[in-house]
Amino acid sequence: MKKEIGDLQEYLKKVAVFSLPKYKELPSVELYMEQVLNFINGALADLTPAGEKALTSFMVNNYVKAKMISTPTKKKYSRDQIGYLIAICLMKSTLSMGDIAVLLEHEAGISIEKERVYSFFCELETAILAETAKKTAPRVDEVARRLKIETSRKNKHAEDNAINSLALLALRLSIQAQANKLLSDYIVDVLRKSSRTEEAYSIETYPSNKETKHEAALGKVEAKRLAEAKQTPKPKKDKKSEKEKKA
Repeated sequence: MKKEIGDLQEYLKKVAVFSLPKYKELPSVELYMEQVLNFINGALADLTPAGEKALTSFMVNNYVKAKMISTPTKKKYSRDQIGYLIAICLMKSTLSMGDIAVLLEHEAGISIEKERVYSFFCELETAILAETAKKTAPRVDEVARRLKIETSRKNKHAEDNAINSLALLALRLSIQAQANKLLSDYIVDVLRKSSRTEEAYSIETYPSNKETKHEAALGKVEAKRLAEAKQTPKPKKDKKSEKEKKA
């Protein structure tokens, strides 16, 4: 358990000083899909769990289909498109594709210049990440300190106590995140209703990065089965047999 807590402490240090690439640091030349994935996954590596990718080609294609980013020119993505993809990657864990689209619709409220919009997002993202990490770090440090003391005193419940403390910390953070999302969802709904009709933001959904191909295939099969069931005419009731039953 000591190693795991040490890893968590190191992760919090990384998050506290994490910064997104500035607009001028985004590729100035247009990139092909593979190059885009390498750049963005590298930029977000410190925030991404080991073995996972923040962005895949499947996800990029979904965002293009949903018109969250413009269609690439000759299969190449511009600096602005890469900036949008970075922002979407970070927002997608708490917002649906439709909700992200609503917020993007109001980006002119920040600036009509893409560079300023991206810079504003970067500053906000890094500031909130740093603030949260710095508030969480002392709690984790305290868990590590208690574990060390209890272990030296040969308390057989030392590791269980540390695990329980981390569980409570995770619960606190999840409730905080849930409360923030609750308020965010309400505000986004207000924006949706005040600016456009509900239909304007009805974006076609695609399997998320967590959804397997098998699950997606099952969904298509089920949709086809339901469609066929609707088209199948219901058997007509035999009037004669109905009269016989009443008799």
